Amino acid sequence: MKIYEIRASRALAPSGLPEYDYALNPYVGCLHGCLYCYAMDFTRGPPAAAWGEVIYVKVNLLELLRREVRRVRPGVVGLSTITDPYQPPEAMYRLTRGAVEILAQAGFHVSIQTKSGMVIRDLDLLTRHRHAVDVGITITTLRDKARILEPYAAHPLARARAAEKLARAGVKVWVFLGPVIPSFNDDPQELTEVIQLARRIGAEVIYDRYRPKPRADAHLAAKYRPVRPDAGWWSRVKKIIEKICAQEGAACLDAEEEWSRERRRRLFT
Repeated sequence: MKIYEIRASRALAPSGLPEYDYALNPYVGCLHGCLYCYAMDFTRGPPAAAWGEVIYVKVNLLELLRREVRRVRPGVVGLSTITDPYQPPEAMYRLTRGAVEILAQAGFHVSIQTKSGMVIRDLDLLTRHRHAVDVGITITTLRDKARILEPYAAHPLARARAAEKLARAGVKVWVFLGPVIPSFNDDPQELTEVIQLARRIGAEVIYDRYRPKPRADAHLAAKYRPVRPDAGWWSRVKKIIEKICAQEGAACLDAEEEWSRERRRRLFT
């Protein structure tokens, strides 16, 4: 693991995702090293080439952010879109914690997504600003085999405990069930386990299929195996997920439906 400090030119960037107005990525690269991660294709230099081994820390991020929030219109900030905001260096640098504080106080809404149990460190902050934050916990499977594709991320049971603590404290929590990968985590029983967890803690499930990107797909094929779903695979799996959600009484939403919902919200509100 190699950590380098860099100075960034800006903190907030326009988001290419419809659910966010801005993206905020305190780090470049991700030490969780997930084999399927699309962020590889949007990352340059050593953090992309040595995925999971090299990270850049934007040491001046909070200084930039304090200036930027005075100049731009408040909106929804995705924290983060091409890195994990709670990966190991956050324990020392505390950029994510500082960013949430600055953004919430300036009238922005912060949408956090992580695979780390470290988010619980900031329970005091997230509870204090619960009106201005939501937290998504990514859980592809609750089983030990998650280590195969997510080698350095927190164990999924640790993520589940974090989600439960957040929900119990009154923080809005959602579970991201994705990516769903053929013959890895598309078994109905495994899907049921994640959906039952979400229903138990009152969290919405947002689910999505594996969406191959060139670099990430090659990385996954080299480190695990090629993933080539047949034409009808996702249609079948989606129906299974919808059936499980209905049976369990869980609130579930396909990621594409969420994107459409957010596009409509932005157009008509």
